[in-house]
Amino acid sequence: MLTVLIRIPAAVPVEEGLCCVFRGQPVKLQYQMQRQRRPTSHRVGLSNRQLDTLSNYYSPARQYIEIVRQDDPLRPRYGIALGFEFHDSITTFPYSPSRARLQFKDFAWGGVEFSQRDSFNFTGVTNDVSDDLTVRVDAFYGDTMVGRFSGLLLSGAGPMAQIDSGYFRVMLYRRE
Repeated sequence: MLTVLIRIPAAVPVEEGLCCVFRGQPVKLQYQMQRQRRPTSHRVGLSNRQLDTLSNYYSPARQYIEIVRQDDPLRPRYGIALGFEFHDSITTFPYSPSRARLQFKDFAWGGVEFSQRDSFNFTGVTNDVSDDLTVRVDAFYGDTMVGRFSGLLLSGAGPMAQIDSGYFRVMLYRRE
């Protein structure tokens, strides 16, 4: 009997999700968005299936990927939305998109997102004007994408915060 051992480098995420170090603290976000089941509620909104798709999708038409993860599926404290450009024609990795954005959200904060009074929700972008964020896609196989990110994030109130050692491994839904 032949046993084959495959060694995965420590930097490559083995489990599904998104992890990083934010303000010196490790943050592990494994859950997609979900809504609570309320049998007596007549609210119309997105279903869990629709929220699951919105949490990790690739749009070939828009050439764009969006990944949303949070620390709890129903009552999150922290969440990250990461979006960047990506093309089907890319076959060489690592790939670094020229446009990307990342939003870090503390759901315990009860104010308006990214307002002047906001002191904990942060955002970072990379585009023609700003280069605050680095995103690198290490692999894309089947519908699974593996990559890394880091950067300097800004809040609406002005303070900055470093996000380091970020990595993700997610299964993407194709959506037109």
